[in-house]
Amino acid sequence: MLSRCLMLASCLLALPAARAYFEGCDNTYTLQPGLSVFESPYYPQNYPAGTSCRYKVTAPDNHNIQMQCTISLPSNNGQCTTDNFWVDSEGDVLMRTAENFCGSGSFTRESLFTEMTFAYISTGSNSGRFRCTLNVQPQPCNCGWSVSPRISNGQQAAINEYPSMVALKDVTSTVTSFCGGVIVGPRHIVTAAHCAGLVQQPTNIVAIVGTNNLQNPSSSIYYAQYAIQQVLIHQQYQTNPNLINDIAILITATRIKWTRGVGPICLPPVGTTSSFEYDLVDVIGWGTIYFAGPASAALRKVSLMVANNGDCQTDYQGQATINANHVCTYDYAGLKQDSCQYDSGGPVIKRAARQFLLGVISFGNTCASKAYSMGVNTRVTSYLNWIRQNIGYANCQVSM
Repeated sequence: MLSRCLMLASCLLALPAARAYFEGCDNTYTLQPGLSVFESPYYPQNYPAGTSCRYKVTAPDNHNIQMQCTISLPSNNGQCTTDNFWVDSEGDVLMRTAENFCGSGSFTRESLFTEMTFAYISTGSNSGRFRCTLNVQPQPCNCGWSVSPRISNGQQAAINEYPSMVALKDVTSTVTSFCGGVIVGPRHIVTAAHCAGLVQQPTNIVAIVGTNNLQNPSSSIYYAQYAIQQVLIHQQYQTNPNLINDIAILITATRIKWTRGVGPICLPPVGTTSSFEYDLVDVIGWGTIYFAGPASAALRKVSLMVANNGDCQTDYQGQATINANHVCTYDYAGLKQDSCQYDSGGPVIKRAARQFLLGVISFGNTCASKAYSMGVNTRVTSYLNWIRQNIGYANCQVSM
């Protein structure tokens, strides 16, 4: 009888000198497409009692790993006792999201992305054995996932609710984040052109991903930072009389690692003609919680409505010209909700089966200082060809 419990493996790793479990038997493998077989030491005999081994395996980009294991480990009335077999489908070497198995039987698992970690730990006088076959196959294109299906007067976003969200930091400044951005490809982040122009050179920008908390980013196991190598500002970007073609692409120096908490948002399909008027969208960021106020350490979100551009022009009469390449968001509930300072460059997101990028935060009127205000964003469907060309067509193409 195979016993299994799904748990955070911190209970295991909190033991004194937990890392020492795998000294002398800590293995890392880069797999090629096809089948690979992993067996416990001395298989088909049992591994020596009191030993432990860990295996970290990595598949090529755009592949995942299908695992089929047969194990025989000691257990008592369906409970794991001295020996445990752990599988982390996200590839975390600390196995913080691992499943724990014991007893006798077979099971299958699949890596979420390109990595997987598995291990056995024996702490008693008994022992066991295992044999696992790993099949590396191309993974279907994926985007817009979410772990759970402060912007002005907004609410805190759930942990890893928006895996595509990026905080942009200028390494020469003490400001935690000067703008937002959104992942659209393996090395590609879309932001506002006026954000890209705030920093003297690309190498001064660091992209912070995989966390909601900028004061304690490492509180998320998915937290990572990526250096920016190149900035591409739209060739027709203008600042007068107001921001036009306010969009840019940042290219990271290395490939962004996909995890449950880090990944690309979906782009609308090429040829999308919908204006999305009156659709509800999420607007997110770490900007100030009110005009000239303190920035939020936690990622915040608001639910807004896509407005008719004519109504938006009326709202901005004498201040700005709203054109077809803008998409406006409306505080339809009258709760004084809007994006605010330092939210620029962040995404306007439509939720369907996946998360889709409809807009890039551009400008507004003093952070919803009055109810029923409108914010102005760059309309992404007007720039799909430009984005796709400049990211080397590396994005997923999925239907909305």
